[in-house]
Amino acid sequence: MKKIIIIMLYIITSITFIIIGFVNLSPQFGSNPPNKDIKSFTELDNFKDGEFMNLEETEMMTGEMPMSEFFKKDSSRRPQFNLKPKKINLESFIGTAKDSIMKFAWLGHSAFIFNINGKIILLDPMLGKHAAPLPVPSMKRYSDEIAFSLDDIITIDAVLISHDHYDHLDYPTIKKLRSKVKMFYVPLGVGSHLLNWGIKKENIIEMNWNDERQLGEIDIFCLPARHFSGRGPLNRNSTLWSSWALKSRYGKIYFSGDSGFGSHLFSIGKQHGPFDLALIDCGQYNKAWKNTHMFPKEAVQASKALQAKHFMPIHWGAFTLSTHSWTEPIEQALNRSKEMKQKIITPQIGEVLSINKLEKENISWWVK
Repeated sequence: MKKIIIIMLYIITSITFIIIGFVNLSPQFGSNPPNKDIKSFTELDNFKDGEFMNLEETEMMTGEMPMSEFFKKDSSRRPQFNLKPKKINLESFIGTAKDSIMKFAWLGHSAFIFNINGKIILLDPMLGKHAAPLPVPSMKRYSDEIAFSLDDIITIDAVLISHDHYDHLDYPTIKKLRSKVKMFYVPLGVGSHLLNWGIKKENIIEMNWNDERQLGEIDIFCLPARHFSGRGPLNRNSTLWSSWALKSRYGKIYFSGDSGFGSHLFSIGKQHGPFDLALIDCGQYNKAWKNTHMFPKEAVQASKALQAKHFMPIHWGAFTLSTHSWTEPIEQALNRSKEMKQKIITPQIGEVLSINKLEKENISWWVK
């Protein structure tokens, strides 16, 4: 019996070392903030006991759903047709036009490209094939195509990252873009991943909640969100998560990143609203993690709290990371927006829109 226990301990120890070695040697897992940064974090109100924390108490996993549900086969969770994005003409998009000084396109999930008076900005550019560190089939992008080739874009003025989860901070995408980006704006600690991936320190600006920076005539605000972070088994909440606001004389945009509903939304609306457009987390929700992602009805409520003229549901349309059907988020968001008299937009992936021309009929492109 003693020999069996020794063998089992040896096997467990060996597996542990293999996993730790794989994580440490695989670049996609990123890197933890250095000790000097962690020491500086301890002086912050939103960092306690070695972890960043939310403004309000947030239970991460409620235990209201057995994890086996996540792995059940359900054809409604993915589109059963070829979901091709519209192709963006980058030459036309990057050029400025008198009638469209702020234009943008959704790239699927929570990724966007903006042109604000000639400044090209990417939000959470997850343009890779899998929303995971390994090619897990169930987390594969719905389409093999994206709205434009990363090779065709020459210069990006700014990339904003909301947090370090794989479906928002994608190593293959960053690797392709890193030589093209003038500046990365990221929450505290996230810069450690970028440094590990070969991005120079002078091209990274780390920000805490309520910090402000200027990009030409655009004001960039790093704002609170209700979520969590971590890319490996041992670094939960070692980096900050955030939402973002972009303000200019051409329009005001709010980008929620990943977030549960909370009082921070009312505070942001009061301090920074009204917004011309609010891009709000509205997919991959589940009652098991109901505090860190918004259900569609909450996303609409959030748009009201933010005083948003127009609301766009995001965090859907590219990956299956929960148990609901892939179209449930947009269908429920449309119904609840109608009930609450909230203007909503539902563009196709890759469709270019102008901030001053959002009044248009919504087409149910997800129905075939």
